[in-house]
Order: sequence, then structure tokens, then C-alpha cells
Amino acid sequence: MRIRTKLRTAKVPNARLVDFLPELDLLDRTLDCRGVVQLEASRGCTSACSFCPRSHKGAWAAGSAPSLAIVLPELTRAFDRHPETSRTVYLVDEEFFGRGDDAVARALELAGLLHDAGFSWESSCRVDQVVRPETDRPWHLSRARMWRQLNQLGLRRMLFGVESGVDSVLTRFNKDTTGDQNALAIRTLTALGVPTRFTYITFDQQMTLDELRATHAFQGRTDLLLAPQPHLSIDEIVDGVRDPQWVASHSTGRPFHAGISYMLVSMECLIGAAYTRKAQALGLTGAVDPSMGRVEARFADQRIGACSRHAQMWVDRTFALDYTLKSLEKIVDGRARNVLHDARVAIRAAAYSVFTGMLTLIDTTSAGPELLDSALRDLMDEELGMLQRAIGELIGQSLPVLSTTNAAVLHGEHQRWLATRQWQLINAADACGT
Repeated sequence: MRIRTKLRTAKVPNARLVDFLPELDLLDRTLDCRGVVQLEASRGCTSACSFCPRSHKGAWAAGSAPSLAIVLPELTRAFDRHPETSRTVYLVDEEFFGRGDDAVARALELAGLLHDAGFSWESSCRVDQVVRPETDRPWHLSRARMWRQLNQLGLRRMLFGVESGVDSVLTRFNKDTTGDQNALAIRTLTALGVPTRFTYITFDQQMTLDELRATHAFQGRTDLLLAPQPHLSIDEIVDGVRDPQWVASHSTGRPFHAGISYMLVSMECLIGAAYTRKAQALGLTGAVDPSMGRVEARFADQRIGACSRHAQMWVDRTFALDYTLKSLEKIVDGRARNVLHDARVAIRAAAYSVFTGMLTLIDTTSAGPELLDSALRDLMDEELGMLQRAIGELIGQSLPVLSTTNAAVLHGEHQRWLATRQWQLINAADACGT
């Protein structure tokens, strides 16, 4: 079932404005508060995902390198006044590359400007900037070569909205990708040593139990995150990721969920999105919540709905600590960044254990929803206890390598997290609509 949304070719209305000029008078104050520098290198998006309500779906416009060059000297002077902060610029594009013939050259030019000015950088893009089934081998060699060059030009991390590894779910999300395509892209990026983040929607209101099981299986795959192969040629990597024996011999053995930024995410039915219209047609929607820009929705399968609701409680219980770790990870480098990331991976592993337990409960709990709810709470209590012990050890490793100020922030949030005693949703209304 593909939920089609209209692709638009019109330019983004404000694309002709100056691209890279932020409020420079707030720059020092932002860095004083341990904030980060965010710029736009493009506007709009080349895609039209069904869950996105934005009017610029399918409309994308590039920023120019000369505009970035105007800003970089000011950024340099500001970071010189804050030597303790990682010299990283966050390009908050929805799609960094676009689809023009100049996509590779433009990306390398922008990255070169940042690198020459002494900055690392992060951004986000689609999986089809790595693997496109309809293109030939030379295209994939060119893209792999580009990714290796971007690594050398200060790419600190790139975000990819994978969202699913299940073909039927990807069709429903109108991602214009497949599970196999996502797998090839993840293998290619990790073999090239590209630092990555992935997003993944675990629960959606229209999904079946078979799709949920397939989602669990994809998140647990150990043949996707490969060891970096800097000594191999581009040809060897592009061919190797398509060879099961090569993949097996170069796998890290780490499950894919270790690379998913936030686990156990549920779909939000946003106002105006094609996914929401389909959910409405299926009789799954309820009241409109304009303050949150969404429509309440229930799950077609009540068992999945119960799991989604409890997953949201798990996410809300761990979110502040996880986000604190993420925020500190953004502004530090070296060993400090690595140990903070290890703590985030531990949170993801615990979430996957919760997910595994949920599927077991669905299969083994035959009584009514009240018994399933009680079993889900018991499951989360048990997993949280194990996570608290693991996080305690990792926080202990993190504090000595952080600055006094950053260590105090992390210690305070860790203590607050340990002191929390209830499972509840952050928002008063049920975020999952179950």
C-alpha cells in the first residue's frame, strides 16, 4: 500500500534570500551557554514522505559556497574565544546534496571551505545519496569516492532517515527506498568509515504484527554495521558490500540498533500529512490537537498499540538523560565524546531488549489488555534496573574526562534520572494515541 504525495518542482519561496547569515550577535552567547552553531546549506527537501506535512515536499534549493565563505571568518573568531568547545558546524539541511548534476562538486566545495577554516561539520541526507538501484556501477563508484573525500574534509557525522527496513512499511511511508537498498547503504557507509546516525520509526498505527516482527529483525541485524576499510579501494568496497561472504568477514558483529539515534519511536499522525489521511480513511483517527500539530490515532492492532504506549513511557523516562548525553557529545571531542557515545549505545541496547520482551509478551499473553499492560510494566521495570547499573558504570567513566561544568550537568541529570520512580508520559495527552 503506497501512500502517494505530490512531488513539486517549484522553488522554495525564500530560497533567494542570503543563505548562510545567522544572527551573529547571538553567536558568543550561544557558545557561552554550550550551544552549537547551526547553518543552512540548502532549503527544502527532495522527498515526499507520507508522514511529513510540510508544503515544500519535493521542492529543494541549494545555498551557495560564497555565502558560507562570508560567515566563516566570524565563526572562526567566535570559536577562538571558546577553545573548550568542539569546532563543529551543524548544517541543519533536510537534504544536504539535492539531485542536481552538480551535487557532488557542490558538496565537496562546501566541505572544503569548512575544512580549510578548521571546522568539522554534520548534516543529513537521504539514503539514495549512497545507493540508487536504478543507477549503474560508475555512479556508485563516484558516490563512494565522494563519501571518502567528505570524510577527509571534516565530516563528523551524517544523519540518514532510514525509518524502516521493511518494504511494506517503506511503501506506506512513501520513502521511495527498499529494505535491501537501506542495507546496502548502511554497509557502504560503515565500510567507508563514514560516521553515521540513523532514524527509525518502530511503531506505526497501520502496521501488522508481521511487520513489527520484521522491524525487530532488521534492527537486530549484525550484517549491516561493517568495520571501516580505509586500506581498500573504492572498487573493492562497492563490490564487497554486495558479496555476503565479504560482508560476513568484515562485520563488526554489532547490531544495527547500536546506530539508531532514538529507539522505540512511534509514528505521530501530523495534521495535513498523507499518512494521517490514510489513517483517517481506515477509521483510526480521533480528535485534532492543534497545539501539537497532530491528530490522535489508535493502532489497528491493539497489542501493538499497547506496546507503543509503553515504549513511549520508556522513551520519556530515559529521554532527558539521553538528550543530555547527546548534547554534551556535540560540543566535545576525543575520549570524552567516545565515552558519552558508549552510554547512548547502552540506552539503545536496553530499548532493544524491551522491544524483544514486548514481542515475547504478545506471543505468550493470551488474556485481555489489562494483563498485557501489567506484564509490559514488569518488563520495563526489570530492564530499567539493568540499564541503571550499566549507565552508572559508563557515567563514572565519563565524568573524569569532562570539564567541571559539563561533568556537573551530566551528574545532575543522572541523579535526577535515578530518582524518578514512575512510568508516565511527558505530555499530558497520550502521545501515541492508543
